[in-house]
Amino acid sequence: MKKVILGSFLAALSITSVFATEGDLTLPGERWEAKFTAYVCADGNTQTASVPADFAAKNIVFGRATTDMSLDNLLLKATFEENGVACNYSALIFADNAAWTAKLVDSKAYAANGGSECLEGKAFIDSILEFNAYKYLHGRAAIFVPAVDAASQCGAEATTIGLHFQVTGKIQ
Repeated sequence: MKKVILGSFLAALSITSVFATEGDLTLPGERWEAKFTAYVCADGNTQTASVPADFAAKNIVFGRATTDMSLDNLLLKATFEENGVACNYSALIFADNAAWTAKLVDSKAYAANGGSECLEGKAFIDSILEFNAYKYLHGRAAIFVPAVDAASQCGAEATTIGLHFQVTGKIQ
C-alpha cells in the first residue's frame, strides 16, 4: 500500500512539474510594477541613438518588471525571436541595494506556440543579466548590461548600456 501511495505521489509530482515548466517565472508578493522605457547611457538619462546591435539582431524587447516589497527581488520579462519563432523570457534578479548590483538568480524561456526551445536567446539574455551595476533614480531604475556597440552609442569608454525602467505604480 505504501508503494502505491508513494508511486501515486511521485506521478502527481511529475505531472505537476510538467505544468510548472509552462509559462513565466513568478515573484511571490509582487508589490511594484515598472515598464521598460529606453536604452540609456551611464548617466541613466541619455537615451541611446538606437537599440543595441546585439539586442536588435535577436529582436529582444524588454517589457514589464515587478518587485516585491523589499525592492530587492525583481521579476523581469522580455520577448525575443529565435529561428523565426517568438519566445517569452522571464528572469528573477536579486538587486543588492547596498552594493548597487543586480544578479541573475533564475530564468526561463519558452515559445508559447511551440516550434523552438528558445535556448540561444535565453543563453544570450542570461549572459547579459548575469551580474551588473544598477542605479535607482527616484521612481526609475536602470540595469547596466554589456552591449557590443556601447562605445559607439555612449562614448569611447562605454562597455554597457542601461535597461531603463519607469515605475508605473503599486500592484493591487
